[in-house]
Amino acid sequence: MHDGSFDVSPSEFYFFDRQKMMEKADSLHEQFANAEPFPHVVIDDFFPENVALRLGQDFPGIEDINWKFEGPGDSLHSGSKHIEKVATSNEEHFPPFIRQMMMQFQSGIFCGFLDRLTGFKHLAPDPNHHGCGLHSTGNGGRLMLHIDASRHPNKDLNQLINMIYYCSPDWKLEYGGGLELWNEDATQCVKKVEPLFNRMVIFYTAGKSWHGHPNPIQCPQHMRRNSLALYYYTTDQGISDLNYVNYVQWKGVTAHDKMNTRHRIKAAIRDSLPETTVNKIASTVRKLGFNKK
Repeated sequence: MHDGSFDVSPSEFYFFDRQKMMEKADSLHEQFANAEPFPHVVIDDFFPENVALRLGQDFPGIEDINWKFEGPGDSLHSGSKHIEKVATSNEEHFPPFIRQMMMQFQSGIFCGFLDRLTGFKHLAPDPNHHGCGLHSTGNGGRLMLHIDASRHPNKDLNQLINMIYYCSPDWKLEYGGGLELWNEDATQCVKKVEPLFNRMVIFYTAGKSWHGHPNPIQCPQHMRRNSLALYYYTTDQGISDLNYVNYVQWKGVTAHDKMNTRHRIKAAIRDSLPETTVNKIASTVRKLGFNKK
């Protein structure tokens, strides 16, 4: 298990170049703004090959750290960390090069890149990685279609932009696990982003931004769908479809999405009570440790 006591020489550091990042943002702004079903952009070959390979090689295995079990959402699942989604937001569990790059994703240069790319000003990172960090899903795992919660405990900060960087070397299209972006009423998948190595996807998460990878991954047993995930926040209350909701809204769209009694009760509460009340209930449940996966 990694204990956080790594030594890293300065020669192993990688830093973003401000001019190159601003030029990249300018070249992609229109693509982001005009994308359907909601603003997003996919960037292939994001890092130089040696940096990407280092991130892929250093990503911790399922037995390397104390992963937090996440599962597929409000659905029955295997309960196995070898299959289902796991995550860690604990930076002391990040291997050193990944830890340094997660800091770079919170740097002034990268946040400036996101501002320029998305058109939203003063996007704020979350150094505590609430709900994000390192994510990993094994063969047979999936993630239900959902709309994100606004994870930050400060209610003045609304989650607005997600960034996911895929870092599983040699990932093939036939393995599945594509991030699906669905229309506003969650009746049709409009775009699928395959989790190919060294690919980054940046997308808008306010409004009805339904997304997930709801079908089971079919990859070799020794491989996993690995990614770095970071969320960025705004205090701008003038954004029209901004609405602070601190619970994930799940949607069953495949035959795999089967609820148990607990899931049905949660869904009934979400559907029948005002959002402010559901927010309070969700917050209380988490504090009491009753938010079972």
